[in-house]
Amino acid sequence: MRCPECGKECPKGIIEVSDGSITQLNTKVIWYPKEQKGKMIRNGVVNLSLYGEGYYCDECMKVFASFQER
Repeated sequence: MRCPECGKECPKGIIEVSDGSITQLNTKVIWYPKEQKGKMIRNGVVNLSLYGEGYYCDECMKVFASFQER
């Protein structure tokens, strides 16, 4: 994949979300519409799996990821 910011080719890797606990029962990855940011109750929330595919750009020092819905 090419970096959406600078266009450099990015190597593919794995993204994992971890809170450091053994059970990881309270760890969540969610997506919601930008206009819902800061609201107590958000509409349109999508729960995602805790790991996915990611690409790292060493030029921009950013990771771009894709996660599957749970």
